[in-house]
Amino acid sequence: MDRESMSNEENYCFDVAGYLIVRGALTPKEVETLNQTLDKAGRTEGMLGWSASLREPFRELLIHPILVWHLNQIIGFGFRLDQQPVLLGSPSDSLGSPLVGGNEPRDPARAYYHQNGRRICQGVRAIWALADVNRGDGGFVMVPCTHKSNVETPQDVLSGRDDMGLTVQPVLKAGDLLLVAATTLQGVRPWKGKGPQRLLSYEYGGRAAIQSVGTGPDTQKDSTPEWMSALTPVQRASLYKPGYQSTYPPPTIVTDGRTCHLDESRQVFHPSIYTRDPNSTIDEKEFYFWDLCGYLVVRNVMTPEELRLANEAVDRFEDQIVVGEELARGSRSMAGTGRPLLSGLLELPRPYCEPFWKMVAHPAVEHRLNWMGGSGLRCAGPTAFCSVKGTSGHSLHDANEPLYPPMGFQFQNGRSYAEAITVAWQLRDVPEGLGGFACVPGSHKARYPVPRGVVSCDEDMGLVVQPVMKAGDVLFFADGATTHGALAWKNDIPRRGLLIKYSSRNFNRSGGETVHPQARWGDLVEGMTDAQLAVMRGSDRDARDQNVPRLLVQDGRVEVSYERGSALYSKEAPKGPVARQE
Repeated sequence: MDRESMSNEENYCFDVAGYLIVRGALTPKEVETLNQTLDKAGRTEGMLGWSASLREPFRELLIHPILVWHLNQIIGFGFRLDQQPVLLGSPSDSLGSPLVGGNEPRDPARAYYHQNGRRICQGVRAIWALADVNRGDGGFVMVPCTHKSNVETPQDVLSGRDDMGLTVQPVLKAGDLLLVAATTLQGVRPWKGKGPQRLLSYEYGGRAAIQSVGTGPDTQKDSTPEWMSALTPVQRASLYKPGYQSTYPPPTIVTDGRTCHLDESRQVFHPSIYTRDPNSTIDEKEFYFWDLCGYLVVRNVMTPEELRLANEAVDRFEDQIVVGEELARGSRSMAGTGRPLLSGLLELPRPYCEPFWKMVAHPAVEHRLNWMGGSGLRCAGPTAFCSVKGTSGHSLHDANEPLYPPMGFQFQNGRSYAEAITVAWQLRDVPEGLGGFACVPGSHKARYPVPRGVVSCDEDMGLVVQPVMKAGDVLFFADGATTHGALAWKNDIPRRGLLIKYSSRNFNRSGGETVHPQARWGDLVEGMTDAQLAVMRGSDRDARDQNVPRLLVQDGRVEVSYERGSALYSKEAPKGPVARQE
């Protein structure tokens, strides 16, 4: 490789989705040699130990330059093979159904880490495609973004009985290399493709990570010194050495604070002070989907009568629709005309305002807002998006990188903390591929900047999703944390989506009169300088590093800057000095 590091696009894809496809990593000749060798061998297990005439292609694949270069980037120097290579779907393959992986409970020996700009993925499955895998062929499947999941995977997702639309079967060409984080939920479904499934899997781990035991004769030795025979079983268990058949899984010492005993099942014993609350009234599948993807669609919230009244109101005031600017921002796939909007829906005369009043503090919405971000969320009025065929999309925007707490997402102690949530009520169907809301699932946990190709959706690396919705459905998304926007509207039937933005109790996104020092403090600020007044303001919309006024220290003096950048500001943000001149 002639690069020092992976591109931002590659880093973003692996960080957000938990996988990366390296196209054309093998030459056609290499693919042909591997396939011919498999055919000649007539078996699939133990290929690294086959006779010299058969094993070399698979040993060379073990340290293929393209693979080594990427694993140095993803796992780090010193990575090692943890499992012998297998042909997925063969009798020696341990993958199948139910799916395995997921990040809850966390397995540190396989987990994904990211801190201070450094990424270490302790386990990676490298899958070499020796034949094409087309859409719908089955075989290897995965659930993107699960390498960072904070929530236990529902059993229906593991079994495939209800995958909630999350399971993905990668489309590969012969010669492609698929790199998958070990904690990305993965498995094998029945093969439906033409010819045999030829996906060759090698599993790699970090230098120190204990994931499995080797197959050599030394691993079957008793590692216990003779002197330890005088110890109790619990004492011997506490002195075990890794790397042996007898010590993997390691012994489990169960405690209650007064006594210790061995659990012969060797299941992980890791006490928690938290227990799942069966009375939380939270739908566990919704909670899992929200944490995983950063958005959620709730079906059939509106009744047919409510839909009729809301659409009738928009029709009645159609003449007040204002066509705004074109928001494709140079995207080829999103280009079109300006976006038509209808505002002021809460202020319409009766009875036309009533269906929109019902949307404010609607039980189905408020209930989910409470577990998504906590009580105290506040909203402005709904705005109707009335795109017609040919209306431009809105280039994708916002993300969890760089850090921006007022619109961020965090998960801690079983709770979701989304500081900004947008709710979109669907008054008409949103069919597949015809435009409307789009987002990058998992981007609310991103640690790399959004690539330009994803922003424009011109080269989205397969990461962008446009949810299919029906009239009456309600969409929630973590506004500001989840990278989102809209695809160009291609439907002959105009779009009817009502967006209501909610802000948490913790941050101010909209300014207000109490932002001004005099309104907040009264006579207390009388006679203060501009620099002093700058720190006496109330909470205002955060414009990241371009807030105004902002204080700078130059030559030991504090000065006030009112210079603005491209960020959004509340109307209360001053454009110049505000101190009263005596």
